[in-house]
Amino acid sequence: MTLKRTLTALATLPLLGLAALASADDMWSYTGENGPANWGSSAPVCANGALQSPIVIEGTEPALLNRIETNYSVAPVDMHNDRHSIHFTYTPGSMLKIGDKQFELEEFHFHTPAEHRILDTSFPMEIHFKHKMADGTFAVLAVMVKEGRSNLAAEEIWPHLPLEPDQTTRRPDIKINARDFMPDNKAVFRYMGSLTTPPCTEGINWYIFQQPIEFSSQQIAAIHGIMGDNARALQPRNNRMILNALPN
Repeated sequence: MTLKRTLTALATLPLLGLAALASADDMWSYTGENGPANWGSSAPVCANGALQSPIVIEGTEPALLNRIETNYSVAPVDMHNDRHSIHFTYTPGSMLKIGDKQFELEEFHFHTPAEHRILDTSFPMEIHFKHKMADGTFAVLAVMVKEGRSNLAAEEIWPHLPLEPDQTTRRPDIKINARDFMPDNKAVFRYMGSLTTPPCTEGINWYIFQQPIEFSSQQIAAIHGIMGDNARALQPRNNRMILNALPN
């Protein structure tokens, strides 16, 4: 089957509600009784936290920020459908450097539509790259995705996406570099927030790339066709500072 026909088939899958997919053991979902309005029942900070994500990126303050350096390896990834998103678990040893801090890339995953909004612009997809320091500090890089040209890295792995809940797929013959899902321009917005899924842990360093990347409409629809809508609603800013990186 050609890539185009494969993506078309994925894009036309029924949009399965995650509540229908979830087992009785799941504590949260994006719809139904375990939806976002009730996340606080099992994770109180989701309802009571003051630094929750996502937010609207607006009213930013210009600032000189440390340059983002990504030292990622080229490697195969495990693709896992966890009923909430498709997570790409990365090979250990790929590092993010921000100033004198080193974070290891743990995984990246996709949200359709995008969770953050930049000014008045909403995007059809957002990619989160989750990194962790040895002391447990997290940094998440977020990339906005707009419709446009086909992403070449996605073309290789999209035909092998795990379609079923709890399914994991791995193709050792297909290797990627996570940087292929990031823009060339590394200018970012920075703010302190939280995980956008339960337990909604706060103290997360968010870096939102200012430049979006492009995926084809079929590539975006393929992810959405598997997962449906998996974006948390925008949260109150609560007077948080959002820094806008100046060129350096």
